[in-house]
Amino acid sequence: MIKHALLLALAACAALTSCQTGQDKHAACADMPPYKGSAAFERMKSLVGKWSGESPEMGTMNTEFRLIAGDSVIQETFAGGTPMEMLSVYHDVNGKLTMTHYCMLRNQPRMKLVKQTANSLTFDLAPTPGLNTAKDMHMHGATYTFLDANHFKLEGVSWKDGKSAPCGPPVIFTRK
Repeated sequence: MIKHALLLALAACAALTSCQTGQDKHAACADMPPYKGSAAFERMKSLVGKWSGESPEMGTMNTEFRLIAGDSVIQETFAGGTPMEMLSVYHDVNGKLTMTHYCMLRNQPRMKLVKQTANSLTFDLAPTPGLNTAKDMHMHGATYTFLDANHFKLEGVSWKDGKSAPCGPPVIFTRK
C-alpha cells in the first residue's frame, strides 16, 4: 500500500514539475483549466509583484508576492535575504481564503479570512497546532487595505502573553 502511494506521488510530481518548465506546455498541463479562486483570493492576487514600504521603527521593508502551484497559491516573501525573512502562504480552503505565516519568531500561525470589504481583507488566528496563544508571542492577525493598484496598507496584530501586543504602525507599501 505504501509503495503504491509513493509511486503515485512520484508520478504526480513528475507530471506537475513538467508544467513548470519554461518550454512548451506538457500535455498534463494543457488539460488543466486556469485556476479561479475565491473573490478574496483573486483580490489578494492583485498584489503579485515586488513592493517597498517605510516603517518609522524598522526602516525600509520589502515584500514580494508570487503565484505558485498552478497559480492556486500566493507566496509572500517578506524581507527576503535578511535575518528577518518570513514567508506567508495564501490559498483557498473550501472556497475561503486562508494564510499560514512562517514567522521569524519560529512559529507558524494559521489565519482565516474573517472580514472582506471592497477595499480590505482581514485575517485572524485560526486553530494552529503547536501554538500556545497564552504563552507564545506570534502574529495573530493582519489587515490588507487596497488603496489603489500601486499601494496597499498592512496592519499587523501581534500577540504576547495571551493578549494583543504592539506590532508597529501600519505600513503603506508601494509597487516597485
